Amino acid sequence: MKFHLWERFSDYDNSVDEATFAKLIEDNFASLSMKGPTTNLELVERIAKVSNLGIPIESLSEILAEPEIARGYVVFGCPGDAFDVIARSYANMQWWLTDKGLNMAVVQPLHERLATRLMELESLSPQPRGFAFEGFLDSLFAVYRLSPRKSFRLIGEQIDGSFDLQGNTYLVEAKWQAAPIGNSELQSFAGKVRTKATWTRGLYVSNSGFSEEGLTAFRSGDSTRLICLSGDDLRDILVHKLNLVEVINLKTRRAGETGLAYIPVRELLDNRWTSSL
Repeated sequence: MKFHLWERFSDYDNSVDEATFAKLIEDNFASLSMKGPTTNLELVERIAKVSNLGIPIESLSEILAEPEIARGYVVFGCPGDAFDVIARSYANMQWWLTDKGLNMAVVQPLHERLATRLMELESLSPQPRGFAFEGFLDSLFAVYRLSPRKSFRLIGEQIDGSFDLQGNTYLVEAKWQAAPIGNSELQSFAGKVRTKATWTRGLYVSNSGFSEEGLTAFRSGDSTRLICLSGDDLRDILVHKLNLVEVINLKTRRAGETGLAYIPVRELLDNRWTSSL
């Protein structure tokens, strides 16, 4: 989908499928002229109503009623373009669709919402926390448009998920447990990756990190297409608004240069944080 065309469209909150989104937004058309004074709330409601295919409304923020627009307003084109222009008039305003219709609201910045969601996992019991952790990672990969696939089974093995990045398929292993991941777990996942196509890589995500002994033993074995991401890495990515794709690329390059499957984000960036979300 062409969500990247709209700065204020919320992939994270959107829940309609591609066909519905295309029908209501991408392939739809709105043409109207409103005299002033008016408000953005009235404008959004009017766009939704006069579009060639009417757009149902679920919820619109009351903030859209201010300020009053003294002059008239003309819309001629894709409704998504107009919604995005209107949303950009307010700090942290986003728009998205659900099966009930259009939503526009001021929301918490995405990196903060994801950080809160990650923190909330700590209160869950082990089994539901594991599934919730996989769901969190799936949402994180989706935010960066990595075409994630949820967990799936192959003959004799379970894969916690996958995503695509720059022509490479990454298999995902996700663990949330008390003890750091050791060599045996790394070797097991590396074996899954090794039996796949040559363009397949592996990303091992462990909230508790990785043991020094395990990483040392793993490095002394066969070459691998595996990189590792710890819970500390995830929190640094979210708190410091880092670009996940850049982090994965940095980890992949450093692993290729050094043979180290795990290097902390802080070490990779030397504590020089950059904003991206």
